Amino acid sequence: MTARGAATAPRGRPRDADRAGRRDALLETAMRQFLAHGYGGTTIEVVAAEARVAKRTVYTTVGDKADLFVAVVRRLGDRVVNAVAPDAGDPVTDLHAFGVRLVRLMLSDEAIGLHRLVTGEAATFPDLAARHYANGPRRYIGVLAGLLAALPPERIAVRAGDHEVLAEQLFTLLMGERHRRRMFGLDPAPTEDDAAAHVTTVLELILTPAEG
Repeated sequence: MTARGAATAPRGRPRDADRAGRRDALLETAMRQFLAHGYGGTTIEVVAAEARVAKRTVYTTVGDKADLFVAVVRRLGDRVVNAVAPDAGDPVTDLHAFGVRLVRLMLSDEAIGLHRLVTGEAATFPDLAARHYANGPRRYIGVLAGLLAALPPERIAVRAGDHEVLAEQLFTLLMGERHRRRMFGLDPAPTEDDAAAHVTTVLELILTPAEG
């Protein structure tokens, strides 16, 4: 019986991987539709047709249109939150690495497009805006707070009350005018080197220099 169980176990894993792959493809299709046609102009029917799945599959896999949009936002964020940071045994390095990934994500064409979309729809769909914020910026601020909490207290040069408050301020510094200029279409998405230099400059504002 043990041998039979061992033999059947591998067959379950590809099915799980296939389901994850189909869901990812569905969300990629949905993102393209949202960016091309806006929230109001995107329908479950069109997303299902473009993804070559049944309309019912969208509902059972993700949910309604609002759930679909939130899942698209969260999928983008997973690239940042779930990415493996360099393990140098240094919390400053981890904070810097996350900051670079965050800047590149938030200033990417996809994230800027979704941000413009939800900003334009916020008055009509306030719950959508709230869910976008919770699964986007608020989520990233929570990660920043955890990374700041891992720093030795003497490395933090400012007094902001607590790590959550400081994380909000750090998020604002990382986005700032760069995000505004991207929203207005004035700047291109940053390169890896540009993002790294920007994060370094920002962290110098809130961290004390390392000893030695």
